[in-house]
Amino acid sequence: MKRTKLIISALLLSTVGAFAQQAEHTANQQNATTEKPANDVTEQIKKLVIPSGFLQTGYTYTDEPKKSTFLLRRARLVLQGDLYKGDAGKVDYKLQLELTGTPKILDLFVRYKPINEFGVRLGQYKSPLSIENSEYNPVKLEFINYSLVVQRLVRMSKNDLSGYNQNGRDLGLEFLGSAFKKDGYSLLNYELAIFNGHTLNANDNNESKDIVGRLIVNPIKELSVAGYFQWGEGALPGYNEATRKFAAQDTNLYVSMNRFGGGVAYKSAKAFARAEYIAGKTGDLNSQGFYVAGGYQFVKGLSLVARYDFFDDDTDNSDYSEQDITVGLDYNPVKPIDLKLNYTLENNKGRDNRNGIYFMVTVKY
Repeated sequence: MKRTKLIISALLLSTVGAFAQQAEHTANQQNATTEKPANDVTEQIKKLVIPSGFLQTGYTYTDEPKKSTFLLRRARLVLQGDLYKGDAGKVDYKLQLELTGTPKILDLFVRYKPINEFGVRLGQYKSPLSIENSEYNPVKLEFINYSLVVQRLVRMSKNDLSGYNQNGRDLGLEFLGSAFKKDGYSLLNYELAIFNGHTLNANDNNESKDIVGRLIVNPIKELSVAGYFQWGEGALPGYNEATRKFAAQDTNLYVSMNRFGGGVAYKSAKAFARAEYIAGKTGDLNSQGFYVAGGYQFVKGLSLVARYDFFDDDTDNSDYSEQDITVGLDYNPVKPIDLKLNYTLENNKGRDNRNGIYFMVTVKY
């Protein structure tokens, strides 16, 4: 009898233990089922919204006219991601805000690329005119300031001959694609865009549209050869002889503003070399310019860079040509931080030579 009770007790304990194990297993399965969708949602959000950006601040000194100031250059916030990526293609977007001064939208576009050879982009984004403007943002650029010819003919700065400062961007529709894909690059890339040809974040002020196109050939991964053009019409810029500044006027909204040019860019792990030539016709004003730049990383994270700039506002009057020589150091101590120090000698016909020292700190996040 005692033995029977022991056997029954053992069976009961085994049954209870089995039920306990089964209950624990079921609970774990339920928890896993509950957690999995939450993890999936988190991963989906990460794919849909990828935040990034950068801050740039620094110091500028020039001797003619004398200027000594600390300054905030840029504060950018970027949101981007893939809305859909599957057999039907890729749909991505980008929103970039500039927060210094008066906050404004720089980029806001949606792009659909069903195949490598063809895609469509709609919104506001960088013009494909030139290599430096479209391929080099202020973080990637090896210098503190963009080249003279890009500042004056690609609507990159307040000194652009069109009278518009659009940060090198415009609002419109673009067709793009790449062909003959190899290991990590394509031999041929093209872009053809239809833009308003007006200011950022604004409706067009005339019925004409700007046409901008670019073709890039990559014989090897490190080397790009590009040709590009812009046909456009807009307000005739007024020119102030005293300040040598241009300002857009609405007296005539259909003055020719055409641009064309080409360039070559080489980039390896330690060295780069780049050169571009751009010419433009703004009303009756013919302008042209070019730059040659290069650099070498002689110590890990530390590069020596140099650039020669030439720009002629008016090819019929050489008194307005300008030549800049820039040398500098680019130091990347840790991944999120970049330090740049540039010295520029400006030889501008019509005024005394100017020496400039520029320092900039970039923090990426």
